[in-house]
Amino acid sequence: MSAPPDPWVPDVLGPGFRARTVDLGPDSAPHTTATVVRHRPDGRPAAGGAPRDVVLYLHGWSDYFFNAELARTCAAAGYGFYALDLHGYGRNLTDAVLAEGAGSPGHATDLADYDDDIAAALALLAEDGLPAPGGRLVLMGHSTGGLTAALWAARHPGRLAGLALNAPWLGSHGADAVGAALRPALGRLARRRPDRAVRARLRSHYYRVISEHAEGEWPIDPRWRPETSFDITPGWLNAVLQAQREVSRGLDLQVPVLVQVSARSHIRPWWSERMRSADTVLDVRQIRRHAPDLGPDVTVRSYEGAVHDVHLSRGPVRRAAQQDLVAWLRALGRPGAAQAETPGPATRSTAPPYRRSRRA
Repeated sequence: MSAPPDPWVPDVLGPGFRARTVDLGPDSAPHTTATVVRHRPDGRPAAGGAPRDVVLYLHGWSDYFFNAELARTCAAAGYGFYALDLHGYGRNLTDAVLAEGAGSPGHATDLADYDDDIAAALALLAEDGLPAPGGRLVLMGHSTGGLTAALWAARHPGRLAGLALNAPWLGSHGADAVGAALRPALGRLARRRPDRAVRARLRSHYYRVISEHAEGEWPIDPRWRPETSFDITPGWLNAVLQAQREVSRGLDLQVPVLVQVSARSHIRPWWSERMRSADTVLDVRQIRRHAPDLGPDVTVRSYEGAVHDVHLSRGPVRRAAQQDLVAWLRALGRPGAAQAETPGPATRSTAPPYRRSRRA
């Protein structure tokens, strides 16, 4: 009798990466699948045996997981690495799904809608024996995925050993007053027509900076990470603003949190060469302002020359960010160890190494 087929299939990222799609059921309709990507160096467990600790990565809006270098960085730190393409995103947007045109990609009315996706991913990690007994689970999130990860951590105390956030969308552009002014009217619209697509897409010139199809270096599938963005829906934008309000009230996360962010933003409708070395999507001042709202143990690292996704920045900048991430991961569970590390030599930080932010 032949063995059942392996549910983990070769992934688009190539050797060392496999993917598994899971059915989430009707509650996430019309997009009902999530996809988990697993990295094993050279297809084998890490040197010295299988890892005990594990990172689960959440991408941002209009995005998916494609950073193989980040996976290898976490593996080098001794962690297993898994990434989750949430329902309505990335690998779940097959040609058949896109042709059918049911539902707006990336639409959600509450960021807690992704709890089922995360639960499914954690079940697959458990099947692989991760985290091992006594091992550590770290949730990592970028942009909207960072906001989603922070709120998940608040709803699931005791589950994580650490939370690593890369340019998390913690506050409204410009000032909190912007979100406060939008919330009442947007909330009413979201209740009436939550999934009505607004035929306006965000253009930040970010795709030009990062994609190998433009002037960047990263192999990006434009079906899954479009040049502009997915269509905006009232339900999605309202979900983001409500989540940001929760953060501003204080999450009191009782785990170490790492926030990595560009030193500056440059958000304009027209192109500028400065966009190659700045966050062109989010207001980094708002990220730094609200980082202390996450909890009592927040490490903020800012990088000169970084783009929105710090780990997609030019080589010297992202290597410094990788060095800091590895040091932080290795220091989890060893109080005081992280402060002894120094930032990468090819970058200049706007904050002292491993600044600890504390919410009053």
